[in-house]
Amino acid sequence: MKSKILIFALSSLLFLQSCDDQLDILPEDGLGSATLYQNDAGALAGLSGVYSRFVAAYRESILNAMYPSAVTDEGFENRSVNRFFLENSFASNNAQILDSWTLLYEGVYAANIMLAELENSTGISETSKAVFEAEARFLRSYLLFELQKNFGGIEGIPLPTENTLKQLLPRTKGVDVYAQIIADLEYAEQNLPRIQEATAGRASKDAAQALLARVNLFRAGAPFTNDGDYYTKARDWAKKVMENGYQELNPSYEDIFNKLATEQYDTKEVLFQIGFYFGNQDQNQSNKLGSTIGMRVDDGSCNNRGYGLISAAITLTEAYRNDPSDERGLWNVSPYYVPNNNNCEFRTQFNQTAYPASKYRRFLESGGTGSYGPHHFPVLRYSDVLLMYAEAENKLNPGSAAALDAVNQVRNRAKATPLVGPITEALIQEERRLELCFEGLRKYDLIRWGILEEKVNETKAALQAADGSENTDWPIYGSGSPATRTNITENYYLDGYNNYVDSKHQLLPIPEQEIGANDLITQNPGW
Repeated sequence: MKSKILIFALSSLLFLQSCDDQLDILPEDGLGSATLYQNDAGALAGLSGVYSRFVAAYRESILNAMYPSAVTDEGFENRSVNRFFLENSFASNNAQILDSWTLLYEGVYAANIMLAELENSTGISETSKAVFEAEARFLRSYLLFELQKNFGGIEGIPLPTENTLKQLLPRTKGVDVYAQIIADLEYAEQNLPRIQEATAGRASKDAAQALLARVNLFRAGAPFTNDGDYYTKARDWAKKVMENGYQELNPSYEDIFNKLATEQYDTKEVLFQIGFYFGNQDQNQSNKLGSTIGMRVDDGSCNNRGYGLISAAITLTEAYRNDPSDERGLWNVSPYYVPNNNNCEFRTQFNQTAYPASKYRRFLESGGTGSYGPHHFPVLRYSDVLLMYAEAENKLNPGSAAALDAVNQVRNRAKATPLVGPITEALIQEERRLELCFEGLRKYDLIRWGILEEKVNETKAALQAADGSENTDWPIYGSGSPATRTNITENYYLDGYNNYVDSKHQLLPIPEQEIGANDLITQNPGW
């Protein structure tokens, strides 16, 4: 199997569907250890079904990509009509909220079934069981982490395990949810293979270490407190990745995303990615990443449309332009787009306040149709590990030279001007924005730092101030003679910022339908 790439679902769609369908059946309904989980091949089939649930949770590219960028100092949703829950204008009965909740819990449920079946199996060796269990627990931990970040807070989320498959559950306190997530990941770290030995696209020891660094940082931050030395744990897990001797920064920032667009695995830089697959014009395992949050392509004949639904915050654009040597600037926030009827050639967009996020470039995709394609999504990158290390190390040792060095490794790869120091918390936070924008992290970072409201207000003010200003990119990148080169801040760019209520919008509401079906659950504040 290691010689073949597994794209979170097996290449054979028929095999995937048969496994996936079987996972809907409870053990007592016929799919018990006497059938699927009696050998390694059967367990692999079950695991493939768990991965397919994992992929399904993210194929619309909302919760993992658009929502964490919207209404932040990274970007905003740029449509005049309310789209999903990207403008802080929705209620607890919103269909997309329910979809996100349901799909994430379906993945948790599938992992729990697998764990229960492995426990009951008599046909699989204990050694193999440990590896399969580790992979299922890795996936469960990631999905629970997503649920906790979005819906949990102090009060937490319902926490189903392999021992509570059919029970209605109350909310479990957030600290206890994190305890389960960390326990799952520590087990995975002990029992998964190194990334060099793992099948491409699947969980590994290295990915578990990096995710442990991230989870411990979140446990240390708001709304929680560092009451268990979590910064030390985060630093040590990140350092373990740094000392593995395998991970390294790709010399080219651009190449990371070229590879993701063309379904490749760069395991030295990207420790874990959500792999999507598009075959035989089937969309079930594909996603909308390139069409929703990537470079704008108006002409669908140029290898499919790119809608560019998320625009970069003007403060992010300006931060890049203030350091012209930083190669990330024109990759992540490009003034170029592909208009209709222009022979698929680029043109310069006149309105600097509305540049779409351009990190994901759909015209590089090898397949796809309509809004869906096979663009992979980066979950954990080595540059993130370096910045997590810097953050935790600086928390423990303010002004740390080691933290400064880690940040400058990231900046040097991008050819950005190195920081002289001393390193500060604010500089590290800004570096995360410059390096990791539009990778599904920013809103959650701002929440755990306790500065989301501050950045919402700053970004709104900057957008308002930019209205009527001159597009400063035009003398460098512009072409042709548009009627105007004056920036325009449309009123609807501000909708999400105007609607933001700090006491309410740090969490999504638990779906109304879930509240109605389970009277053990209470709603989040403000909803």
